Amino acid sequence: MENIIALGIGNQLMMDDGIGIYLVQELEKLDQSSGIRYIIGESDIDYCIEQIESAAFVIIIDAVCSGKQAGELSLYRLADLHEHHSLDISIHNLHLFQMLYQQRETIKGYLIGVEPHEISFHMGLSQTLEEQWKSILEEAEKMITDLIGKK
Repeated sequence: MENIIALGIGNQLMMDDGIGIYLVQELEKLDQSSGIRYIIGESDIDYCIEQIESAAFVIIIDAVCSGKQAGELSLYRLADLHEHHSLDISIHNLHLFQMLYQQRETIKGYLIGVEPHEISFHMGLSQTLEEQWKSILEEAEKMITDLIGKK
């Protein structure tokens, strides 16, 4: 089987910025048979790059400020990220997304972005995302299933 990874990035100390990590943790518990490796990359970009470079297909899950409603999910092809200048990708992820763009011919995959409600110093999700947790999780799980099916 191909090396497929779902990589959760972000910072759990910054409220909704940790949504990618929380989703990957929960998706790993729910997934018993897809063969996807679920990896928590947090904001350790060197570790994330190492994991991505060894994968055949990558699904990154992260908080992405794109002007949508809090809790809304968006899907971006990694090869097309440079076209989305309106994405407010945090500074700790900038290096990662620059590397992905430079290697767009060899690294295949997608970014699932979750619109945050609040990013500030505090553990746990904002109340807004906490209230939407079940639907966010279900939508992320469906997106991943669809992506793997299309691959």
